[in-house]
Amino acid sequence: MNMLNNFKKAAAAAAVIAFSFSGQAVFAQNSTQLPQQQQQQVQTDYSDKEIKQFVDANTRLMDVQAESEKVMMTILQEEKLEVNKFNELAQAHQQQQLQEAEATPEEMAAFNKAAQRMIEMQPEVQQKVEKAIVKDGLTMEKYEQMLLAYQQSPAVQAKVNQMMQQGQ
Repeated sequence: MNMLNNFKKAAAAAAVIAFSFSGQAVFAQNSTQLPQQQQQQVQTDYSDKEIKQFVDANTRLMDVQAESEKVMMTILQEEKLEVNKFNELAQAHQQQQLQEAEATPEEMAAFNKAAQRMIEMQPEVQQKVEKAIVKDGLTMEKYEQMLLAYQQSPAVQAKVNQMMQQGQ
């Protein structure tokens, strides 16, 4: 069960890592957010080989996520900014309300430096994400389709979960 939770975190992290700074998330976090018509168009008939590629890619993505989180934490420590404060300011920035956020000038400067450093590392992280996904022959597009299917289809979830349990 722990591996399944890690899998879900890695899938979500891949989305965050790959698309967080560009804002181009291509998959929903919740299937109820998608129109019914789009939900019906999700492919669900993946071969065992494709499911294995998907599971293996997500296992590698967990490593990318852990490595990226470690670097981001180091950046925050070096900039002397608490994680919660960074997240609060990042959310305000995303909502275009950074000027209204409660932060000292020092916190704002630290946030700007940390965010800039994280943005600068994003292309390298994106390359690692893509490399983790395509290593066994999966394409980014196919991975995204399978992730969407995993999020929406109980049948695909069952196949993925079964293969993950077999791999333990």
